[in-house]
Amino acid sequence: MRWRSGWLSAATVLAVAGAIVVAIRLPGVSLGSPSATSIPVTTAPASTAATPSVASERGLVASELEAPPSRAGCQGRRSPVLRVLQFNIRAGITGTGAVDLPQIAAEINAAQPDLVSLNEVDSDTRRTRLDEPAYLAGATGMHVVYGPNLIYDGGPFGNAVLTRYPVVETHNVRLPDAGAVEPRGLLTVIVRVDGQRVAFSSTHLTDGEEGRQSRILEALAVARALHSTTAPTIVAGDLNSDPTDVPARILRQHLLDAQEEGGIGPGDTIPEANPSSRIDYILYDPHFAVVPGSTRVLASDSSDHRSVFTKLALLPQHPC
Repeated sequence: MRWRSGWLSAATVLAVAGAIVVAIRLPGVSLGSPSATSIPVTTAPASTAATPSVASERGLVASELEAPPSRAGCQGRRSPVLRVLQFNIRAGITGTGAVDLPQIAAEINAAQPDLVSLNEVDSDTRRTRLDEPAYLAGATGMHVVYGPNLIYDGGPFGNAVLTRYPVVETHNVRLPDAGAVEPRGLLTVIVRVDGQRVAFSSTHLTDGEEGRQSRILEALAVARALHSTTAPTIVAGDLNSDPTDVPARILRQHLLDAQEEGGIGPGDTIPEANPSSRIDYILYDPHFAVVPGSTRVLASDSSDHRSVFTKLALLPQHPC
C-alpha cells in the first residue's frame, strides 16, 4: 500500500514518537478492553543509513549474490522453539474502511507467537486515532518496540515488534532510497532467549515498479546490517518482492527462507481474499532450524495481507 503525505525529518519523527506511552481511545472507535495492565511502548533509537550511488548498484548486487550461507547445524539436540509471525496489518483498517484493532489482536493471539513483526503501524494519526503499538501490546500481553519511519496524517507510521522475551536492545536504521519514495526502516530488537541474545528484525521495503531501484538499495542495506550482527538472526517483513526478484534474492542468499525450508503450500500472501503473490517473508540464519511443515500462511479478516507463521528451533551455541 502506498502512503503519500508530507514526510518530516527523522528527528521530528523521533520527537513525536518519543511521546508514545499508552493506548488512547476516542469517540467513534470501539476497542473494548485489551488488558488490565498498561504496557509501555519502547520507541527504538533511529540512525541514518548512507545511500549507495545508483551507478554502483550493479556491482553491489553482484557482490551480495555471490556467497550463500552455510546450512550446517546441530541436529537432534533439544532446542528452544520460537513461534514467529509476520503480519502487514494495514494500520488495522479493514476493506470497508473501519478500524478493527481487536480483530488484528485476535488473529495474532490465535497464532500464539513469541515474536511478531508488524508493518504499517499507526500511532495517533488522524485516520485511526489510536496508539496502535500500545493497544496491541495490551491486547496480546507482549512487550512492544515501535520503529516509526515518517509522520503520516498527523502521527508516526512504521514497523513494530511484539515479543514475549525480555528486550535487551533496540535500534531502527533508516534505509537508503533512490529518492521521492516513502522513508523505510529496519527495526531490530535484541531479545534474550534461554540466556542467549537473539536479533529479531522487522522491515517493509518500497512498493511498486517505480520503487524497484529503492527496493534493491534497501535490500542491500539490510544485508550489510546483517553482517554486523553476531547474534542469531531472524528477519521478517513485507519485501514487496517475489522470490525471483533481486531484493528477495539478495536477502535469501544471506538467510534461509522459512517457506522454502519448511513451508506448506505456495506461501502467497496477497491479495488476502485470493492470494497469488508471495511478498511477506520470515528469514533466518543458520543458528536456527525450521520445524518441518510449520511455516504456513494464515487468513485475515482485517488486512489486505495474510500473515506468515513459522516455528524456528534455536540451535546450541557450541558445535555438536
